[in-house]
Amino acid sequence: MSEKSTSQTIQELLLDSLRTGGYQRPTNPAQVDRIAAAFDEAKLGMIIVSERDGRYNLLDGAHRAAALRKLGYTHAMCIVLHGLTYQDEAEYFRSQNQNVRPLTKYNLFKAGLEAGDKVCVHINEICQANGFTVSMSSKGFNSISAIYALTTICAVYGYDCLEATLRLLRATWEGVNDATRREFLVGTAEFVHRFGHVEFAERMRYKNLAAIWQDYLAESGPSSRQTCDPAMRRAFCWVLVRHYNKGLNSNSKKRLEMEGRP
Repeated sequence: MSEKSTSQTIQELLLDSLRTGGYQRPTNPAQVDRIAAAFDEAKLGMIIVSERDGRYNLLDGAHRAAALRKLGYTHAMCIVLHGLTYQDEAEYFRSQNQNVRPLTKYNLFKAGLEAGDKVCVHINEICQANGFTVSMSSKGFNSISAIYALTTICAVYGYDCLEATLRLLRATWEGVNDATRREFLVGTAEFVHRFGHVEFAERMRYKNLAAIWQDYLAESGPSSRQTCDPAMRRAFCWVLVRHYNKGLNSNSKKRLEMEGRP
């Protein structure tokens, strides 16, 4: 496997586009059921695939991908390796599974920084420029541990949206720890993507975050609260829109209307 010809990116992929090679062990339905029954996005990790001839071949995470399908998800964030032959993929699968201890998202992010991965480097630069630190655990408003949310925002909406989202969260709820949890990050990114800045900071600054959170829990079902699910991002955005509109007359030009609301 040539290091010179191999590179990696992070992409949101259709689960149905992921294929298994002959080097993969057969998928165990019982293991898929166990993963689905105790599903925890924080422990999901990144599915790893190889892009070859325009197709995506699963290298690590076949059971997790099957569990996501079982739960009704259509997409997943994946580490995509480029430049591998079929033989390289088989060797990667063999060596990868010699050590079954999974890497955390923070481990992968830090390794990406050290390797100069452009996605990790750009995310880190945007966070630092806005006074945030990417960390293993959240220790306050300025410390973001929701790495999967950061990569999702960049993959789905782009780097400019991440920049705008972090600026908006600081302008609106600086110092409020919950404002940088994953739901607020991706929900605000969806809001920015749909409406831009409008008067978000001015109208939302004194809104109760606990009330927003409870409304979100009531709006979304337990199976649609994962960052990788577009329905989760839309549901949280819809709750933000509702709170944004509170206090505005029904005929106010400032009111927002959300198309495709959940």
